[in-house]
Amino acid sequence: MKLQLIARHLRDDVDRVVEEVDDVSQVQTLLQTMEREIAEDRDQGSNWRMSIRPTEDTYR
Repeated sequence: MKLQLIARHLRDDVDRVVEEVDDVSQVQTLLQTMEREIAEDRDQGSNWRMSIRPTEDTYR
């Protein structure tokens, strides 16, 4: 199952794909990227919301 790390800014209504992995076993990679993105944005007020979800292809 392919998974995506999605970032959404509070002022926008647009998802930004930060990273994509090909297997659920790589979810740790997405979590590490999420932690890094949050830490980098912390001084700007953390206006991003992050989520991990399956790609659209996974549902087909």
